[in-house]
Parts: sequence; C-alpha cells; structure tokens
Amino acid sequence: MQDDDEAPIQSSGAAPETHKLIAWALCVAVLLGPAALVWFVRVVALIAGCAPGPGLCHGLPLGAGFRDALNFCWAISANPYIVIGLSIVAALLAFRIFRPMLGTLTLLMLPATALLLPLLAVFVSRYEDCPVSSDGIGSCQLWGASMGMAFHNAALARDMIYNILPYTFALTVMMGLLGFFFARPKPPRAPHAMAHMQRPFGEEWGGR
Repeated sequence: MQDDDEAPIQSSGAAPETHKLIAWALCVAVLLGPAALVWFVRVVALIAGCAPGPGLCHGLPLGAGFRDALNFCWAISANPYIVIGLSIVAALLAFRIFRPMLGTLTLLMLPATALLLPLLAVFVSRYEDCPVSSDGIGSCQLWGASMGMAFHNAALARDMIYNILPYTFALTVMMGLLGFFFARPKPPRAPHAMAHMQRPFGEEWGGR
C-alpha cells in the first residue's frame, strides 16, 4: 500500500520539470530557429549546386528567401534585450529543474550562438563583388536578389558579439555559482521511522 501511495507523488513531481524543460526548449527555439531557417535556405542552394553569385539559382528565387530569412533573424538575434532576456529566462528554467550545468552553458553560449550562426551563413555566401560593410556601403546581388542591409548587418553582428561577451560571461559566472549552490538536486528524504515498523507488522499480520 505504501508503494502505491508514493507513485502518484513521484509522477506529479516529474510533470512540472517536464513543463519547465519544454519552456526552456521554446526559449532556445525562438533564438536559434530563425538562424536555422537561414541555414535551411543556404543548404538548399548548396544541394542545388548553386555557387554564390548574382544570377538566379536554376530559376529559383533563393536570393529573396535568403534575404528575408536573414532580416527576420537579425530582428531577433541583433536585439540585445531579446537575446539576453530569453537567455536568462532559459538559464533560470534550467536551474529550476536542478540542471545547473545546462543553465550555465545556456547563458554562456546562447547569446553568441544566435548571432554567430547567421554571421557564418553570410560569410560563406559571399563572393568577390559582394560587399559586407558596417557602414552599409554597397549592395550585394545574390541569387537574383539584392541583399541590402541583410548582409551589412553581419558586420554589425560581429561587433555585437565582442560587446556582449563580457556581460554574458559575467552573468554566467554569477548565475553559475548561485545555481551550483542553490539549484543542486535535493537528496531523497529519509523515510519516517514508523514506515520501517509498519511493514514488518503488516507482513506478520498478513502471514497469520
């Protein structure tokens, strides 16, 4: 009877942890999902055998799709309030489910990764006459579409990575220390002394 009573308690305790883990995954998806969309378009061009250039990719408007995906990505990843705010929320959720290492790595890597992924996509899609400038000078024609600031923002993102790294590192150290002290899994509670006495008596009376 005692084991049957403990089972619902354990299952109900696991449900909030699952909800927090799903919320953590949603925060990560909001920050990295747009970058995944950018790389999806880039991989499609790679599979189609289209080298970076001003012409269309086998008649496909991949340039416009790549530009729109980049603009959407920069709208999220280039906003420090969104990036750092969601990273802190995701780290706190990881600490709440007693995973301090996950929370520490989330806060340390997520802000820079959200900027680094589209930045790399831009630089692997450049060609000789495709300018990328922090001053916004010139325009790159890629796969039949003008990239405009979608490419120039990559130069700004590089500076943003250098600017936010000290702050995210300091926050990571502070929250990591707090997490390891206050978010460690609690040891299982020792059973009450009466629980040890009830089982032998129950077995004895059951045997009779």
